[in-house]
Amino acid sequence: MIFKNIDELAKQVGGSLRLTTLIISRARQIIRKAPVLVVADTDDPVRISFLELMQSKIKLREAGERDVKVLESKKTEGAGKA
Repeated sequence: MIFKNIDELAKQVGGSLRLTTLIISRARQIIRKAPVLVVADTDDPVRISFLELMQSKIKLREAGERDVKVLESKKTEGAGKA
């Protein structure tokens, strides 16, 4: 298993706040019964999500690109109705 220090993980995802967001978001998914992507000897969803990140099984998705597409489609729909 490849272990990285916390600073490397923070740089990998773009900062410590993004690192925290990623781990907590993934932990919430695991709590909602999302499949676990690593073999873990714990039931703690935060530890499991941290292990998944350390093994590069999860990544932070950039929301900005998706939000731009939604805004463009709304503008197009509004222009067609006017």
